[in-house]
Amino acid sequence: MSEESFELRVSIRKLLIGLLLTVIPISLAGLFSITQSDKALEKMIGGHFKTIAESSSAEISHLVHDWVIEVTGIAMEPAIVDAVAAANRAYQGMNDDAVSARIQKIDQQWATPASDASVKEVLSTPASRLLRRHREHDPRLLRITVTDGKGATIAATHKTLDYYQADEEYWQNIYAQGRGAVSLTDILYDEATKSHYIGVGVPVLEEGTNRFIGTADALVDVSSIFPAVNRVQIGPSGRTLLVKEDGTVISASQAILPLKAKSDEYAAFLDAKSTLPAMGSGYLVADLRGAGRNLIGFADTGLKQNYPNLGWFVLVSQDAREAFAPIRLVGRLFGFVSLLGLASVTILAAYFALHRRRPFTEIGELRQERSQTAQA
Repeated sequence: MSEESFELRVSIRKLLIGLLLTVIPISLAGLFSITQSDKALEKMIGGHFKTIAESSSAEISHLVHDWVIEVTGIAMEPAIVDAVAAANRAYQGMNDDAVSARIQKIDQQWATPASDASVKEVLSTPASRLLRRHREHDPRLLRITVTDGKGATIAATHKTLDYYQADEEYWQNIYAQGRGAVSLTDILYDEATKSHYIGVGVPVLEEGTNRFIGTADALVDVSSIFPAVNRVQIGPSGRTLLVKEDGTVISASQAILPLKAKSDEYAAFLDAKSTLPAMGSGYLVADLRGAGRNLIGFADTGLKQNYPNLGWFVLVSQDAREAFAPIRLVGRLFGFVSLLGLASVTILAAYFALHRRRPFTEIGELRQERSQTAQA
């Protein structure tokens, strides 16, 4: 019974050449693909952060527009329009000096006990009762005040600080030189309710002519927009911020910030703004003071176009290593394997180069010589 054996004879030189022609190109291609994948990874996750910022900014913008719509609806209530029109008719037959004297007399007594009757009269009108029902229905509305065309308070949910409102900046912005305009204030603090608010003011317009006849102004609790910021969860180091255009933080998720704190993320955005595309949203990777390298998505709420005091931005930030870690680990492993392949081939080539004077012996011939030696 004969046994047949299969022998593969491979030249060491050919083996080395084969390794050089296969391992090196594959390893170099792997390293190149890692470089490209890092850029693609940054673009993909940066785009994700941009989308989160856009989503939050759209929700915040929608909420602010809802406030304006709600207060506009109050200003259009027939009871409000009728009350303002009736207050304006009371001035008929009076010259400007007489009107001013009447208003000033009530205003001077407004903060004293002598005004109790006047205050009770204002707060007991059907229009004031309607305003209080609106406030009870929507707790975001902290206070609502309605004035006539001269700026005198004719209905309110509360006793206002002053009877005469026309000397206030917010009233002049709503009056808009008689044209009437929607006006929103910056974020302010109301000592009476211990709340931060935005004043939402709209003109009361005469039915049929749309002529300015008075104002309706509501203090809206700004904390009602915080859930749109705080619900975003993107890891231990991630957070979402709503900031003003001067960098002051309005709200931030996963962080307790001091009053009027400035955002380092927004400062980084301003530094890089000149190199970013001219658009309202995007992302960047920047070094933050004390926080290392961060991936930052940003989006403009677009509110400033209609409301100059609300130049707000949403920022989504996370430590870059943490943001890229889930996918980059695979790339780093592939890079290690590629470098290991290159190193192995290099070491093998160097070894044979150092021993190049020795004649190469075919593996098959070496086995045959050893067999003959053993038989002898």
